[in-house]
Amino acid sequence: MIGALTGDYVGSIYEFNNTRDANFPLIEKGKEITDDSVCTIAVADAILSGISYGEALHEVCLRHPHPMGAYGSGFFSWLHSRKPMPYNSCGNGSAMRVSPVGWAFEKEEVVLAEAEKSAECTHNHPEGIKGAKATAHAVWFLRHYKNDLEGFKRLMSEYYPDWENFKKDFDSFNSLCQNTVPLCIQEVVRGTSYEETLRNTILRGGDTDTNGAVVGAMAGARWGVPSSLWQAAYQTLDEDLRMIVDKFLRKYQVVG
Repeated sequence: MIGALTGDYVGSIYEFNNTRDANFPLIEKGKEITDDSVCTIAVADAILSGISYGEALHEVCLRHPHPMGAYGSGFFSWLHSRKPMPYNSCGNGSAMRVSPVGWAFEKEEVVLAEAEKSAECTHNHPEGIKGAKATAHAVWFLRHYKNDLEGFKRLMSEYYPDWENFKKDFDSFNSLCQNTVPLCIQEVVRGTSYEETLRNTILRGGDTDTNGAVVGAMAGARWGVPSSLWQAAYQTLDEDLRMIVDKFLRKYQVVG
């Protein structure tokens, strides 16, 4: 989970100002966690408290109504609805917030069931659910089998059979699961460290904070997150969010 929060932080200022500078600083003034991290922490809160994912997203996100980057229009409407209903989204929001599921549950089948629950309260489109399940499954697998790269590739092919051939133009901005998740799978397979994987993902442009959150979740499970990077992201959390994160990290011994 801290890999997702850190990836969101690193990519936060490049979402609408993509960079081609291969040496961009991973830590710099102006970066902070965005709506992606608030939603991720809400999922962690649901797991800790036992309330539904939808309830937790409402409670936590309404306490933080103006995050950097703002909530997407569909989610914002859902958040402020008197009778919130799933809105058939296949956006990458279901994938960027799901990483706590991959850390909290040990049984593979439970991870997949919980990932689906975390998505379907808003992103009940089949691609939205698939994106959440693929990301949570990736985190779970890399936690347990971080050296089995071939196994990881086969597992991801069950979700996205053509992920190796996915292409993205630098200038294209696409926030759908079926674009974000294959891109992140590619970079985790190609990478040799958390930092390199995160940097290369952000250099591909587009929705950099969410791409950073998704790839950060996977890369964190594979390599762990450097302490200096995590501390930079952590310092941008307010006290309310820190309390949830601290409780989750203590309970589930999260390192990535």
